[in-house]
Amino acid sequence: MAARFLVISFQRSGLNWLRYCTEYFTGVRTPGRKQIIAEGSVFFDRAHDVQRKPGRSDYTGLYDASGAEIYERVALLLRNPYDCFTSHYLGRAGITFRKGLEQFEAYAVNIIKFDALKEARKRVFFFEDFINNEEGTLGFLSFFGIDPSARLYNFSEMIEASRAWYHGHHGLFVERERPELKTKERTAIARMLKRQLGQKVEHYLGRYLFEDPFPSPPNT
Repeated sequence: MAARFLVISFQRSGLNWLRYCTEYFTGVRTPGRKQIIAEGSVFFDRAHDVQRKPGRSDYTGLYDASGAEIYERVALLLRNPYDCFTSHYLGRAGITFRKGLEQFEAYAVNIIKFDALKEARKRVFFFEDFINNEEGTLGFLSFFGIDPSARLYNFSEMIEASRAWYHGHHGLFVERERPELKTKERTAIARMLKRQLGQKVEHYLGRYLFEDPFPSPPNT
């Protein structure tokens, strides 16, 4: 049976951590490189860019041939756009800032398409609220009906195991080596997001782009 749940997550937005936790507590595979569970149907589908079919996922779109929404529950993971851009694009061979910015429009499109869903139960999860954070992580699991109390766990050990898996696949990246955005590049990213999202920009990204953070996550 096809998954009826979806996680929309631009690259480097914390999905691998949530995949690990989902597999740990459910014993069901999640889409992507093998973490704990290697075979079987997936607990949820994933999309880094809702307009494209990703590798290692059964996701084909948000709507079926009749135009009806496919997914019953949809989570949107959001990370600070400057950190997300830096982590995914800066320092990569063959990727100029301009090319990266064009591709980064998918970050805004994900928000637009998520916002347009009318039937699905939806919730936004912010990176800093759940990454290696027990309360935020349990909130994500609860949204998809996962009960962590059904299995004993050591949260600190889970963090270390997840980090070891990530480093094994992506290598270590020392913070002092991480490139930094120039002021004009940050301005260009903010301008693109504000142009794409219009009035929705403060609702979803106010905590990152404005001095006064939006008071609460845009959950629906």
